[in-house]
Amino acid sequence: MEFIKKDNKKNLLVFIHGFTSDSKTWTNSMKQALPEMLLEEDFINKNFDIGYFNYFTKLLDFKKARFSNGIVRTLFGSSSKAKKNVGIKNLSEHLKSSIDIYCPDYENIILIAHSMGGLISKAFILDDINENEKTKVKLFLSLAVPHKGSNWANIGGKLAKKNPQVIDLKPLSEFLDKVNDEWIQQEKSLPKTIYYYGQFDEIVEEKNAISFQVGKKLKVACNYDHFDICKPETKDSIVYQGIKRDLDLFVKEIQYAEDIKPKSFVDDGKLDDEIFVLKLLIADIHKSLIDDSKQTFFNAEYMIRALISKGYNLDDLNELYSNIERLYRIYFVKFIEGEIKSSNELVVKIFENIIDRDKEFLKSTIPLIDANKKTGMLQQLANNLDKEIWWAKNQSIKNIDDFRKARDISER
Repeated sequence: MEFIKKDNKKNLLVFIHGFTSDSKTWTNSMKQALPEMLLEEDFINKNFDIGYFNYFTKLLDFKKARFSNGIVRTLFGSSSKAKKNVGIKNLSEHLKSSIDIYCPDYENIILIAHSMGGLISKAFILDDINENEKTKVKLFLSLAVPHKGSNWANIGGKLAKKNPQVIDLKPLSEFLDKVNDEWIQQEKSLPKTIYYYGQFDEIVEEKNAISFQVGKKLKVACNYDHFDICKPETKDSIVYQGIKRDLDLFVKEIQYAEDIKPKSFVDDGKLDDEIFVLKLLIADIHKSLIDDSKQTFFNAEYMIRALISKGYNLDDLNELYSNIERLYRIYFVKFIEGEIKSSNELVVKIFENIIDRDKEFLKSTIPLIDANKKTGMLQQLANNLDKEIWWAKNQSIKNIDDFRKARDISER
């Protein structure tokens, strides 16, 4: 791993070159490297460290060419550094070792890969998921990557029949079949992946530069060929602007995820006069359930602030609020009919069902709204006097007023 910026940031950008290339693949005709151009953006400099992952790749390796010299060196005790091409799977294992050793403290890794470098990235991501059930790679930007192979490899194979990288790059190769099958199977665990392809690319055509099962929003058509797509000449280029956009969105999503995390709640009594708490108290709900309701309400309120800060339209929550309210009504009717025996059981049943239906009936288009926050959203609804959400039979606003009066008298 070759770092060009290492300031102990939480996020690491790793640039991975392609077949028969090196880190110079990112440098344009004006001697400007893409990573260095990106570092001129304040938000990138502030949030990311950047490094190159380099590896040996030649059409013909040096092993055979240096065979005789190698024997002489071995006989006389000097070392031989003759290198050879190894398969893409081996290169992905080298990437894994490099990240494990040089990058253990990064919370998030973003891979920006060109051509064969993208296949190295995919194999690494899949191995990371298989080993850890998740991956540190949170974003994968694929630049002209031959996800379904390249017909050029058939031509190159005539020149380098035994080059394992050329063999792996051929359409329908054993390596590609295995990686693509696993990529589909692990769909829910994969990082966000955006596919950039060159409209003038004769090495990797569009159909091969896009992986299976990809929506339109995750594709970026570029007016480049295979070799200049990774070295934009100016910051106005579509590739540069696209990568900048993707990284900006990533930073905002990370901040949103941080903002929406559960906050520590200290019960200092400030919520005691909230309508949802009074409704629980007059129904004689157990203290542990009231405490839980306060905690989830508190975090649901923070969630709303985070959504506003992120720029979400709160109207997008209307359907979710409606479904939560509908779920409540179903169980309240069961309570009225005697199927549910007590107010405490009613609260528990609804909490349980919010958890059980979190991913289906209560699924949200807005990310990171989990079952705990949805439980808090129920209490937000209960906090509205216009909503008929009660935890005991035949209760109304009058019961709340009477409770307040009795409490005020006892506190005198």
